[in-house]
Amino acid sequence: MPIVPVDQFTKTKLDYVVVGGGTTGLIVAARLSEDPKVTVGVIEAGGYHEQDPEINIPGMRGLALGNPKFDWNFESLPQKGLDGRVVPLSRGKGLGGSSAVNFLLSIRPAEEELDAIEALGNPGWNWKTFLEYMKRSEQLYEPSHLTPEKAVEYAVGPDPDLFGHDGPVAKSFPTHVTTLHSKMLDSLEKLGVPRNPAHAAGKPVGAFLIPSTVDPRTATRSYSGNAYYAPNAARPNLLVLTEAQVTKVVLEKGSDGLQKATGVNFVKDGKTLTVGAAKEVILSAGSFQTPQLLELSGVGNKSRLAAFGIETKIDAPGVGENLQDHAIITTIVEVDPEVETLDMLTNPEHMAAQQKLYGTQQGIFAAVPTSLVAFASGKELGSDADILRWEKLASIESTPEIFKDTPESVKNGIRKQYRLLSKWVDQNSPLAQFIHWNGHLPVPGLTPKPDGRYISVVSTYAHPFSRGTVHIASADPLKPPAIQQNYLANQTDLDVLSGCLRLTLKMYETEPLKGSVVQKVYPTYGSDVDKDTAEKHVRACLGTLWHPVGTSAMLPKEDGGVVDPNLLVYGTSNLRVVDCSVIPLICSANIVTLAYAIGEKAADIIKAAHK
Repeated sequence: MPIVPVDQFTKTKLDYVVVGGGTTGLIVAARLSEDPKVTVGVIEAGGYHEQDPEINIPGMRGLALGNPKFDWNFESLPQKGLDGRVVPLSRGKGLGGSSAVNFLLSIRPAEEELDAIEALGNPGWNWKTFLEYMKRSEQLYEPSHLTPEKAVEYAVGPDPDLFGHDGPVAKSFPTHVTTLHSKMLDSLEKLGVPRNPAHAAGKPVGAFLIPSTVDPRTATRSYSGNAYYAPNAARPNLLVLTEAQVTKVVLEKGSDGLQKATGVNFVKDGKTLTVGAAKEVILSAGSFQTPQLLELSGVGNKSRLAAFGIETKIDAPGVGENLQDHAIITTIVEVDPEVETLDMLTNPEHMAAQQKLYGTQQGIFAAVPTSLVAFASGKELGSDADILRWEKLASIESTPEIFKDTPESVKNGIRKQYRLLSKWVDQNSPLAQFIHWNGHLPVPGLTPKPDGRYISVVSTYAHPFSRGTVHIASADPLKPPAIQQNYLANQTDLDVLSGCLRLTLKMYETEPLKGSVVQKVYPTYGSDVDKDTAEKHVRACLGTLWHPVGTSAMLPKEDGGVVDPNLLVYGTSNLRVVDCSVIPLICSANIVTLAYAIGEKAADIIKAAHK
């Protein structure tokens, strides 16, 4: 059923209420509504951006960020490790959530990272099962625009057996690749980062042409909104209410001693309303707002709830703890003027030409402005002594100040995570990710030359050693939560990003890429940079890659878990969390691939529970 008015929504008997029409929320709603005997309602705070070019045109990705129409525009608390700076933390607002505003990369993590989720106490959540659900969500289009020789040169060689071919979300490879792509690959190989066309098999270390969520038939973004919702919008048992914000889950204690979610309260047009759920309430509000809603509903650390006058329904110390995110730093160089980059669009003639090309599904607008992604292991980022030091820093004792208020059960779980992280430092596991951007990324105080051409590279640590929190800052449900990232609290994070900086600068200084670099722009010094200067750059430009996870962790309760392996909130009979907040340990890749898999697997779990 198309988006419905509020009166119709509240008067309909709903079996399932999905809170949040984002990436995973729409997946669950679409899959559950395949059964015509059940009725599913979705409540989304944003709108439906069906026709917006900022969402749909690949070459315009990133333009929606910061716009309150599309973005929640969260911010971190002032960060001690960044000299008190506040970091903007974008999250998608509207049907499709962050899959509508992300940068379209679709890269899988390492096999050992997903097996670690099972090892932390979650049977059935491993590489093998994640792979099957990732495949179910996708439809891969082979890179037919590349000759076999170019495919080898560009490091692209998808194994058909590793990908889905009839799923909702389209995946393809960039059709616009500059002459610098293979030069970057060649220079990285000289630095110990090889071409890796087989990265999708759970072994991502190396460099390759990225797969992205672009539908090559239309040269438009493929995301949860147009892949899961739009084809099913006419179903009479799927009701969607937009521009309505859920403020609380209504919980009542059952005869079995468990709390039962009977419905939710929400605000629409300034009025607070309630809608019931006969079977389940499913929280898919994301890693910042899911823990906020749990706390507002009386699920959280009882001492924290009491401070805001909220009755504790379930004492759950892990809610809002264990926050992890990928932080990025940026480098920029000016390159040969004949290279086609986004910078050329400042010229009206070039803009007109590219707009004309997009009409034939070609050119810069038809493809993501990123062609190359690389993952490096520890040995490319530091010395043997560095690696030994990082292994030792994988402990709560390394940063006692950020754990001084952490509940003991949460510390138990984080200690187990650290044991895994220490093993990955000295193996052929991804420790950092590098992403090429075909143009000059915005940097305060830097103005590109009108006729200049640039490339930027952002890099991030794969596994932050620091941990943060997300908690309510007010009993007012419409106020944003307090997001404490604790960026760079652990020295390893600063060391790894400094290593990323040096490796990127070395790439610019290594042939054949060196021959196309006109000058370094940001920073201007070389790869022999001293420790203090490198760290200063990291602190000055650190931002986020928008991958928050862990705040409603799927872990045993004694390890600070919030949900069990069936995604049920501990202490409840029918309240589930289905979004990336359940991921207990962040993976190296862009988390949207896991968001799709979590949504698909959750739908199977819920269907099985109500047979």
